[in-house]
Parts: sequence; structure tokens; C-alpha cells
Amino acid sequence: MGPLYTFFINIYNLLLKFASLWHPKAKLLIAGRKQTFEILSKHPKTTHKRYWFHCASLGEYDMALPVIEACIAADPRVEIVVSFYSPSGMQHFHKRGFVPHAVFYLPADTPFQMQRLLSAVQADRLYLLKYEFWPQLLAAAQRSKLQVLSVSTLLRPSQVYFKWYGGYFRKALQRVSYFGVQNEQSKNLLLKAGIGPEKIELLGDLRFNRVLKAKATAQPNAIIAGFKGSDPLLILGSSWPAEEKILFDFMENHKEIWTKLKLKVLIAPHDLSASHLAKLFHLFPEALRYSNPDQQSKTSDIFILDTIGHLSAAYQYGSVAFIGGGFSGSLHNILEPAAYGLPVLFGPKHEKFPEAQQFIDLGLASQIVSSASLNEALQFFLKDNQQLKGQIESQVFKMQVKIPNKLVLS
Repeated sequence: MGPLYTFFINIYNLLLKFASLWHPKAKLLIAGRKQTFEILSKHPKTTHKRYWFHCASLGEYDMALPVIEACIAADPRVEIVVSFYSPSGMQHFHKRGFVPHAVFYLPADTPFQMQRLLSAVQADRLYLLKYEFWPQLLAAAQRSKLQVLSVSTLLRPSQVYFKWYGGYFRKALQRVSYFGVQNEQSKNLLLKAGIGPEKIELLGDLRFNRVLKAKATAQPNAIIAGFKGSDPLLILGSSWPAEEKILFDFMENHKEIWTKLKLKVLIAPHDLSASHLAKLFHLFPEALRYSNPDQQSKTSDIFILDTIGHLSAAYQYGSVAFIGGGFSGSLHNILEPAAYGLPVLFGPKHEKFPEAQQFIDLGLASQIVSSASLNEALQFFLKDNQQLKGQIESQVFKMQVKIPNKLVLS
């Protein structure tokens, strides 16, 4: 199976190169991979200890940060290097405040590339976030006797590791020395895959730690505070056209409720391209624009956050959050608004995000499929908003992860 897997990885890499001719993310990935070994040659290991964290994207980096901070607190001399698969991680990691010793793209998962990578990184430990189990990377780590720890592991029965034909990939899982899983389902799946119980610990989702720290350090925003005033504020966080259309339909079909609630809306679109913003302002022509200070003195119930980096702190002014990605199966972060006590709303495709169903079961979130369900959810969650806010904040606080020493001390 190994040679066949390598063959398909090489084919995939060729397709990526072809796609890079027109696809921006593919272009960034191919160009970034070419720089990986040059970056590592410029940042050789200089201390007694180096920890390597591999993250698929920015969301996984948010999971890694609490562990990184704990490692540095335990030993300030430790060097941290980080690899990403996705361009979004490489482009935005610096916005999280911490700057690793080296940051690079993970090369294609072939035996030669992975063995070369391990020799260049010179790590004493490798941390994998969520479900980044690359077979050739793990085989090379085993040959090099590199300890591998999986953190905030999240697994589903539909993944290849648990199929009848997934033996090659299950073997990759068996090369990991520790799994700090998010939930019982992940633990049980690992046990069924032949992973010893001594390797598995129910850890939780480290993003809870991260969002609480971000909340504690959030700065006030006078512009958003001025727009909100004393009215309730609905925030569309990282919205896509599906959520924006439902909002438009709600405003059109439930005008009496809109007026009764005295609701204001802040839209933070995921797509900040000029073409999408033009469509958004066509849909909401009366909307104010964050990047236009001259317009902010005008009166409107709609405010479009057309900048990067302000959404997380904006949740401190919200009453309810309607989070994007729930109609495509790529739900964005619902924990950021929940940290501020906001009830969260999202589309129906959230199976990959157990925290979404958990919040629904607790009565702290709702699934939205139409303007009618948005209307119903807003009336319910705005009725006793302050009491609900306290319940949600308490729930998020309880979900913090206590990081075990085995994740910090080697």
C-alpha cells in the first residue's frame, strides 16, 4: 500500500501544480513548499530543545497555542517551530501574537521529502493538531525515534482510518505515542482501531482556552460601540451568501418583528473581495462601512465590517451571533462569540463540529434553515438575553482544558 499511496501523493502534487496556474491557494501552497528547506536552513536548532507543531490551518494553530504557551512557561529556552498545510495558516498566524522560531509549509507526504524534513527540523517532539496524520511523516518519525503527540484529536467513523480498506492509515495512527482526544467518540474509535488505552486521554478542545485568553486581552472598539448604542446587536460572523440572504429575507418578511426588536446588525463577511462587497452593498444599500470613517456619522441599522482582524473583539458588543459556513459543512468558529456569552446560530451542516450540537443540546444555540427560523431564534434568544449570557459564559469557562504535564515536559 505504501508505494501506491506515494504514487497518488505524487499525482496529487502534479494536479496542485497544474491548478496553481489559476487557483490562488494552490499557487501559494506550491510556492510556499519550495521555500520550506531554505527557511529551515536559515533557522537551525540553536538550543537544547525544539518542539515542532504541525497544524492544517489557522483553527488548529489556535488549538496549539495554549500548549505552546505552557511549554514555554515550563522551559523558556525551548524553540517552537510550526508547519502548516493551508495558506490561511501561513498568512494569518502572526495575528495571534506569538511568533515561532520558524514557520514553514509541510512538503508533499512522500518518503524522501519527509525524511529530509525531519533531518532539517531537528525536533525533539512533534505535536499533531486535531487529525493531521500523514502516513509517511509518521513513518519517518518512527524511524527517527521522534516522539509524536496528537492534541485535541477529533475523529469520526466516516474517516478512512475506520474503513475496512483503511489498514495502511490505521498503521499511521499506531505510530502516535499519545492522543489527547476531544470527546468519547474519538476515544472509542481509537480503541477499535487497536490503539492501547494507555495512549489515550480525554483532553477536550483547546480552543476553549484560546478564546478565553483572546477575550481577556480584547481591546474596545469605539466605532462598533457607537454603532450599537443601547440596542441589541446581531453579528453575522464570517458570513457567506447563504447567511446574508437569510438576513435579507428576514428583514423583508418580518419587518414588524425587526422594528419591535430594535435590532441592529453587524455583518463581517468571510469573503472581503471587491466583487462580494459590491453584492453585499447592493443587498443592503443603506449599510454603513467600517473602512469609511466619513460614512459612520450617518444613521443605519446595518454595519458592514469590511476589514480583517476586528471580528473577534467585536463579539463583546453582540447579543446574538449568526456564524457562517453552516450551509457548506465548513462552519466557522462558534466559540469566539460564545466566550462573550452570545447565543450562536448556524446552518444545518455542522456534523464535523461537535461543539455545535453540544450547544444546541444545552439550549445555547439554534440551527437556522430559513428567515422564519432566524425570526424564531432571535425572539427566543433576545427575550432573556442577559441571563442567557451568563449561562453561556459559564459553560465556556467550564470547558477549558487542563493541560497535563506529559504534553509539556519531555
